[in-house]
Amino acid sequence: MRKATFNRVMGLLLITLILQSSCMGQTSAHYNDSPRVIVTTDGEIDDKTSFVRYLMYTDEFQTEGLIYGNSKWQRHGHGTVWMQDAIEEWAKVRDNILLHRDGYPTPEALKEVVYAGNMDEEFLHYAGPLESDGARHIIRVLLDNDPRPVWVQAWGGTNTIAQALAIMEKELSKEELDYAHGKLKIYAIADQDSTARMIRERFPNLFYIQCHQFTALNYQHEGHPYSDHYIFHNDWTTENVKTGHGPLGATYAQSYFSEGDSPSFFHLIGNGLSAEQNPTWGGWGGRFMKNNGNNYFSDAIDDGDRLHGQWIWLPDIQNDFAARMDWCVESYEKANHYPEIKRSPPDVLEVKPGGKVKLKVKATDPDGDELSFNWWHYQFAGDNPYPNEIPVDENSGNKIEVKVPGDATGKEIHLILIVSDNGSPVLKQYRRVILKVN
Repeated sequence: MRKATFNRVMGLLLITLILQSSCMGQTSAHYNDSPRVIVTTDGEIDDKTSFVRYLMYTDEFQTEGLIYGNSKWQRHGHGTVWMQDAIEEWAKVRDNILLHRDGYPTPEALKEVVYAGNMDEEFLHYAGPLESDGARHIIRVLLDNDPRPVWVQAWGGTNTIAQALAIMEKELSKEELDYAHGKLKIYAIADQDSTARMIRERFPNLFYIQCHQFTALNYQHEGHPYSDHYIFHNDWTTENVKTGHGPLGATYAQSYFSEGDSPSFFHLIGNGLSAEQNPTWGGWGGRFMKNNGNNYFSDAIDDGDRLHGQWIWLPDIQNDFAARMDWCVESYEKANHYPEIKRSPPDVLEVKPGGKVKLKVKATDPDGDELSFNWWHYQFAGDNPYPNEIPVDENSGNKIEVKVPGDATGKEIHLILIVSDNGSPVLKQYRRVILKVN
């Protein structure tokens, strides 16, 4: 039997055994709307704080892999137990979290998908077919029978991803390779080894997001409008995460908000912005534009600011995290929960230039909180946005009338609805309505 065929058969056999396991957790057997995610990480201190937050959002994802690796900053990684240790601390508060929201995987399901990728400095910049458990696991997931996209996040270097791609190129048929490449979506935090450039050059049709907007939430010295905001202060992190919020919060390694890798999964959180459908739309994980190819996206420069697409969401992001950390220790009655948008306009509306559009929503709050409705024209969003600001009555309540500019033919107009409660901390849900002007 050819080696390639043997490896594929063994991979399929392993998948079958996993699906038959009595503790399946989140696996590809469950076709649902949750994004499929593989995390690769070099274990840097901000990776560890990002992972604390990631665990609090695992109801939002189908976690298919947690892979140890390295980077040019952490050439040997940081060992192969710290994610399991964090999962253990999260397990201690999981039952209380489930009082507030279901859909969280079991600790066992998360531990089952932990693997080691490349952690050898000798192969830090190697994009060839290097064997590792992590690389083989990426391949198994990309070849499984679940056709949904797989978001492979690079919190550290991309070498394990590159090595998996090289193995597939060596062993797979064109049909199999096209199938795997069609599912793969890479969201990389910067270029943390030289294989990132090699991936983009060697596989130009792969979907690839290169993010540098993470600096908006990783470094206080960037000078964006929220850089001196209370959400960045040590006191905020101490009060809302590190103390009084159970053993997971106590493991948060940094004294202030500094999570350079979190945008990779912010991009996928189901808050109603739907940015995962198109990186040019913008959302919690930043906003991106096509760069030298149909599937390569890099930071959008909005209003002359490369960080704009990230920092505009930071207060909402932090309030959301604070509320979830409360779920670790509080009863349902004492914590805050998301407003629920019960009815909203279609996601996309075909409109005429010069016409008027009336939009109306209905929302409720599970805690009985008072709701406010804020409408906003996100003038930078989309592949071909209408460039001028459109006046919107921000405080018009749950319904709004917008006049379509007469010169907007062929453009997109992204209207964002923000539904906010008056709980503590304030929680928000969004809806995006795209007006396509014909």
